[in-house]
Amino acid sequence: MFGKKETEKTSESTSFTTKTTQNQIRTLISEGCKFEGNLFSPAYTRIDGIVRGNLTGESGLIIGDKGIIEGDVMSIEVVVYGDVKGNIKAHKLEIKKGGKICGDVVIDHLIMEYGAKFVGHCKMNESGDVIADAYKLPDNKAEFKLPEKKAEFKFPEKKAEYKLPDTKAEYKLPDKKD
Repeated sequence: MFGKKETEKTSESTSFTTKTTQNQIRTLISEGCKFEGNLFSPAYTRIDGIVRGNLTGESGLIIGDKGIIEGDVMSIEVVVYGDVKGNIKAHKLEIKKGGKICGDVVIDHLIMEYGAKFVGHCKMNESGDVIADAYKLPDNKAEFKLPEKKAEFKFPEKKAEYKLPDTKAEYKLPDKKD
């Protein structure tokens, strides 16, 4: 009854971890820790603290719901439950409910849950022949051309004029009485 929401939130933020990478996480920056500088990790890394600097991971990065990254992130797989203020380059990016990204992303795959926030530009890579073939159009495609005549708009040449009335207001001070 009491504390159920907290339990649900904790299990939600670790569901990815327990399913695919629990035994693979080799680096952990826990809640309350602050790290300044560039970080490189050859294995899965989970960030629950604050990192000011660029992160590079050969396998994957998980930014926990208390995690804050202020720098660029580059990895094969990035899962964001917390905050990222910087650019992300990844093969696969997941932004979970409550996750926030403020920066540009260059990715192959994007998964964004309802309640996630993203402010920036997104560029999707076209990797592999399957994706390239999916975007090819047949050779006998119909052509579409815009008309060459451009619409023009001109302001009227006549200027509006406003004249003040010639009447002048006068005000006389009353005579002083001694």
